[in-house]
Amino acid sequence: MFAVIYQGYLKPGKESDYKTAWHVIASYFIDHRGALGSCLHQTEEGLWVAYSRWPDKATRDASWPGEDAPSSELPDEVRKAIVTIQRCLDKERDEKLGVVRETCLNIVDDLIFNKKHAVNNTASASNQRIISKL
Repeated sequence: MFAVIYQGYLKPGKESDYKTAWHVIASYFIDHRGALGSCLHQTEEGLWVAYSRWPDKATRDASWPGEDAPSSELPDEVRKAIVTIQRCLDKERDEKLGVVRETCLNIVDDLIFNKKHAVNNTASASNQRIISKL
């Protein structure tokens, strides 16, 4: 399995817009591009962290059409949500605090579902059913 962590601080008053846009984007990538799930977090200090989970890096890489964000290959609703996310992020605060926007991770061991994955990093069928409902 493969995971990506996106993080950043938001501009004041943008929390609702950010959450709505994140949900549109995450749902699209789960429903149409092979993501297994996504979760949005907020730290006590106000850092927002979105975690997305993929079967493998190749699926994740193939799911993002092109280097440009938002790509014209994505539906209008998703492109608009990406622009909203970009406008909600407080890039100056991120730069000042040294926030790294995206971190890619190969999952080596996984206890989220209380089961270690095999060497090939594939989830069991029961875990796949649970993840698909997220």
